[in-house]
Amino acid sequence: MYFYKVPGNKNGKLSLKVYRDQILEPIVKPWLERGDSFILEEDNDSGHGGGSSSNIVAAWKRKYGLDSYFNCSNSPDLAPIENCWQPPKQYLKRFPHWDEFETRELAHEAWQSISQKFINERVDSMPQRLQDCIEMEGRMTGY
Repeated sequence: MYFYKVPGNKNGKLSLKVYRDQILEPIVKPWLERGDSFILEEDNDSGHGGGSSSNIVAAWKRKYGLDSYFNCSNSPDLAPIENCWQPPKQYLKRFPHWDEFETRELAHEAWQSISQKFINERVDSMPQRLQDCIEMEGRMTGY
C-alpha cells in the first residue's frame, strides 16, 4: 500500500505529474529494473494517462516498457482488486481514527491482514466473472 500527496490540487484528483513522480518512478520503476514480470492494471483515472498517447505518463510507460491496461472504471465485476477492499474497510470501521498518521497506520494494518490466498481466490474467479458478465449482458453480477 502506498500513499501519495496531492500538492496544490483542490479536487484531490491524481495528476499525471504526481502519478509519474510519486508512483511510477519510486514504486514501479524499481520493479521494472529488477526484471519483475507483471502487467499493471489501472482504473480509468485520468491521472493514469489513458486520455492520450502523448502525455507524460504514456511517454514514461513507453520509455520503460511498462505493460499496462485500463480496466472498466464502472465495472468492479471485472477488477479482482475491487473485491479485496471490503476486508480492509471493515477492519478500519472497528477503530476510531482521526488524524492522517493514524489513518495511514490503520489502513496499512488492514491491507496487511489480507492473505495472498484471499487475493489469489479473487484472481482465480475471473473466468467465472467474465462468463457471468456475458450471461448478464453487462449488468451487475454480484461480485
